Amino acid sequence: MSAARLISVADLHGDFQRAVRILAHAGLIDRDSHAWIGGDSVLVQTGDIVDRGGNAKQIYELFFSLREQALQAGGKVINLLGNHEVMNLKHDWRYVSEEDIAGFGGEEQREQAWSPTGWLGSEVRKFPVAVIVEKILFVHAGLMPNIIAHRSLDSLNDEVHLEIAGSSSEWSSLRSELLGPRGPVWARDYARGGAAACSKLKDVLSRLGARRMVVGHTIQQDFRAHTRCDGQIILADTAISRIYGGAMSYLEHEEGGATVVYPATDERFKLPLSGAVEAQAAWNSISEPVQDQEQVPRLPAALGWRQDLAVIGILILVVSLGAWRCRSSEKPEKHAT
Repeated sequence: MSAARLISVADLHGDFQRAVRILAHAGLIDRDSHAWIGGDSVLVQTGDIVDRGGNAKQIYELFFSLREQALQAGGKVINLLGNHEVMNLKHDWRYVSEEDIAGFGGEEQREQAWSPTGWLGSEVRKFPVAVIVEKILFVHAGLMPNIIAHRSLDSLNDEVHLEIAGSSSEWSSLRSELLGPRGPVWARDYARGGAAACSKLKDVLSRLGARRMVVGHTIQQDFRAHTRCDGQIILADTAISRIYGGAMSYLEHEEGGATVVYPATDERFKLPLSGAVEAQAAWNSISEPVQDQEQVPRLPAALGWRQDLAVIGILILVVSLGAWRCRSSEKPEKHAT
């Protein structure tokens, strides 16, 4: 299908207001009624709607409604499975806020909603882990070569759906590969690796007949989307949720590349397929949750921490302290009266 427009949005983490602002800025929904006005556009949300923030329920309800409205207008809304969706399917609530629980009406109601028969859990269990639209591979964290070595994309999604169909106590040993730390909802190889990771990326894209991969999951420290591997992957997680203090963003995909849009400032930057828009440092990403060992991210640069400025500040403090001690040790001079 050739879409009039193809838009993707990364991790939203419970921030309903920013989700609405992004979709309205992209011309996909009416800002007031939240109705779909995107016509035949395709919207891909790459997972992690839930946790951290307090309004995941509203965001899921919005996307489920938009999915039906878009279909009637000839468009499409696709939600991908993220690691935080998987955590909630496992009843891992470590990053669930009190506001989120209250939004469901309490713990019991929330647990029922996420169950295999609940209104939310039954739908989330159908989310694909990866899709290709217009030769662009969308996945929450990254798709490694071993995952598709003996699988098509359809069979990968089918196996994951089979894996998470029941309650977490019924999940099989496939979890270690498909839902483990190197699986498509957890892997960080492409966001943090070097040349070897780019070689693996090229292999995956070649196998699947895709020209580029788009991922969220790993927050970029400067809250800007970046490309790596000669433009063949976009790292799109700009910490949209206010819980992180990051930047709203979305991607407009077009022939030959993409444009990242920042609604708060109306900035637009091209992300061409040739040539990478690299982060300032090879490891320029916040350490977001790691499976079963999640940690709170480091304080981002935009929130006031800059290593270079910190070092300068410490040096100034040391010099100033030394000068003060020297002056305090001098005997006061006698002045003429």
